[in-house]
Amino acid sequence: MANIISNGTVAFLLFAAMVLLSANAIGLPSAEQVTSTAQPLPRTDQSEKLSHEIIQLFNDDQALIAEMSKALQDPAFRQAREPFVKRAELEDHNPNFYDAAVYEYWAQTPGAPESVQRYAAIRRATDAHIESIVTAHGWPQRDTVGDDAAADFFFLFGHADDDNAWRLAQLDTLTRVFREDHVNPRLYAHLCDRLANVAGKPQKYGTVMGPGPSPGTAKLYWPLIDDVAAADKRRLQIGLPSIENDLERFRKGADIGPYMTPLTQGENWSMADVYKKP
Repeated sequence: MANIISNGTVAFLLFAAMVLLSANAIGLPSAEQVTSTAQPLPRTDQSEKLSHEIIQLFNDDQALIAEMSKALQDPAFRQAREPFVKRAELEDHNPNFYDAAVYEYWAQTPGAPESVQRYAAIRRATDAHIESIVTAHGWPQRDTVGDDAAADFFFLFGHADDDNAWRLAQLDTLTRVFREDHVNPRLYAHLCDRLANVAGKPQKYGTVMGPGPSPGTAKLYWPLIDDVAAADKRRLQIGLPSIENDLERFRKGADIGPYMTPLTQGENWSMADVYKKP
């Protein structure tokens, strides 16, 4: 049986894990129900330029995450960060995906480290940039920007936790792109659950999970909108294994991978997995 844990340490584990949905939106819309108002880009110099733009944004985003991950190895940095973690948990009611809020709060205080100020500024600029891309061109898809840039955009979207209201408004678009681009259902389901989590709503697919507090255990890190049986039916509809299947992998020692995918030791995850079935 799946248990739920509010794990204040999970944010560190999830720092690079990628993670759209209002918890009230029950059921997966059919392709006919989903519409897009944006016109797709043809394969032109403009789409090539956009592809390079997205890839550069992604590379910059990864460098930013690496910089903060390195900073977190310093005990003094972690200690100075802790009050802002508690503030994010208290004010945002979010024990999982709180990094954007933590560094934004910290950056606003006198004497905040330069790295923290830079992180907050770049995160705001990146989020505004990806929103402007969708506004101007629609969601960047595989047939216009190529597989790599389209995959990178999913990661950028997943990291935009401080722009969650806008992300939630993209639910119909995300669902359409999931279907049209044959995206790995783990990405789609986890983005749904992550956005709901950041909004303080229960998760739909139960992807916000991982190892438990002791060896050989695993937990849901956020409550479901109903129960495991109902969530498993939704997972089956989009091609995911059961919640128990994933929990068992974590019990056996799997680590949290991108999009909170359970990865066993020696198992790699690459960008090709963005378009791979579980």
